[in-house]
Amino acid sequence: MKTLFTLFRKNAYFFLPFLLWIIVGGVMLATYSQRELFLGINGQHSAVGDVLITGVTYLGDGIMFGAILLLMLIMQKFRIFFIGLAAFLMTAIIVQIGKHYFNAPRPISFFGDEAATLVHTVKWVTVHSSCSFPSGHSAVAFGMFSFLSLIVRNKKLGALFVFIALTAAYSRIYLAQHFFADVYVGSIVGTLCTIIVFGFFKFRDSTESPELCAEAMLKANAPA
Repeated sequence: MKTLFTLFRKNAYFFLPFLLWIIVGGVMLATYSQRELFLGINGQHSAVGDVLITGVTYLGDGIMFGAILLLMLIMQKFRIFFIGLAAFLMTAIIVQIGKHYFNAPRPISFFGDEAATLVHTVKWVTVHSSCSFPSGHSAVAFGMFSFLSLIVRNKKLGALFVFIALTAAYSRIYLAQHFFADVYVGSIVGTLCTIIVFGFFKFRDSTESPELCAEAMLKANAPA
């Protein structure tokens, strides 16, 4: 518990906005129906937005997370690489289990005959019809950006990371791939997986012998 509290305190720029998102998103889910939330967000679109959002949605693609992990390998940051890899794999496994267990219809299937007139789609984006819950892109985006907020030295970047992750989640509704609840739960899954994995490694560090801890501290404080 102390390890997690320290983790949250040192990374408040990410976790406080994330907590605000959880509260506001929860209120929205309790106040509006799935239909109202989706149409309210998906209905606001433009030609420029179609292009920009199509690019933004790739921020939640597993390839982006993989590129960051590859960079960690190139930089020989092996411990950080394994933390990120474990967080990514945990997120992917939980998401895939959830998708196939619930097998929830995506917006294009949910609205049926009404979809042609109610749902905005982007012509160059393939719109899926099944396995909507939870959103994999949202989970990966929040898992990746929470991971980045934990490893960067400038903790103020955490606020920016939350904003980018939210933008990636928003893109999934804009592109008619998911409902609000899908991206909401996906954001929680991705962030929690990173917290659990990172917290586990931190807890393991704290249980090492004093000699090893002292050596690790000396290496961390040594000039580059």
